[in-house]
Amino acid sequence: MIYTLPSTQPIKPANDQTQQVLKTDLKSLGDNSVGDYFKNLALRHYIETIIAKNESLGVTTGVSVMDMQTQQPIVSHNLDTEQFAASVNKVPIAELVLNDLRAGRLTLGTQLSWTASDVRGGAGVYDQPGAPMQASVQDLLFDMLNPSGNTAVRVFVNQAMGGAVAVNGRFKNELGLQHTYLQPLDGTRFYVGNTTARESMKNIQALLTGSDQYQRLVKNALATNIYTDYGVRSQLAGNDYIVLANKVGILDDSDGNNRHDVGLIYNTQTHKTYGYAFMDTAYGESYNTATAQAGIALADMGKGLLRYSGDKAVKQQNQTRLDAQAEQLQLPAHEGKRLEY
Repeated sequence: MIYTLPSTQPIKPANDQTQQVLKTDLKSLGDNSVGDYFKNLALRHYIETIIAKNESLGVTTGVSVMDMQTQQPIVSHNLDTEQFAASVNKVPIAELVLNDLRAGRLTLGTQLSWTASDVRGGAGVYDQPGAPMQASVQDLLFDMLNPSGNTAVRVFVNQAMGGAVAVNGRFKNELGLQHTYLQPLDGTRFYVGNTTARESMKNIQALLTGSDQYQRLVKNALATNIYTDYGVRSQLAGNDYIVLANKVGILDDSDGNNRHDVGLIYNTQTHKTYGYAFMDTAYGESYNTATAQAGIALADMGKGLLRYSGDKAVKQQNQTRLDAQAEQLQLPAHEGKRLEY
């Protein structure tokens, strides 16, 4: 189920001068004859131009882009500014699940059960009316990451980890997170809480580190996730040597409209990996200004990083820009409003 945002006039993400700057930088990012030093400069300039547009419209923006081989930052902005995480906080929950699997506290075949009061609406298998009330850890983990299932989050937190307060303790003590936490409402209900660009980068990297069956499971779930029309994934040029494993968080709320995307980009030809966390929060309810720009920015930043990573532009049908379709932008219903878990 999806809903359509209120109709607006199409919005341009930048003025003509800024748009020309972005086009010039994109050309440099896709030019293999340009050295790494100059491509780094071009990527920073490209993303900083988008950040400036965001912030001119009041969009709080946090960005972390890193070279995973060297662990060196390429672009950093507002790394420690907390924003409501939406579904990107499913990543550290998945980290804890993997830790429990590796420690033998859970197995992929462990069956977890829940009741009708635990079911939360969403796109996941277990979010649907009439869905089973029992599933294996393996199936729940895939469901939480690939279609971004919401019931799976509640089941893991309450049935396998002792509740939101206990999870927050593990975030801090086990994962070393200071700004990533759930927001407990009572003994069983919670919001998915806050995070930052720095810690989102740390979380996605930790989740996808390793080469065991658990890492392969989560990498496959994130690399094949269903959100093909949003954020960085919407800008994939179609080259089969580029693998993107990512998690989006899209939510409209009275406290701010969130447009987030975190992930790793693998180039299987060059064997290089780049990590990113793009976090945008817009304030107010006008879809033809800040919120539209926040969503456009994810796609624009993603396009630049993909070109930098070696994803070459191909046919025009893969180059559709979200800014020309802002009035038609649709969001998954479960991502559209703040849910308690």
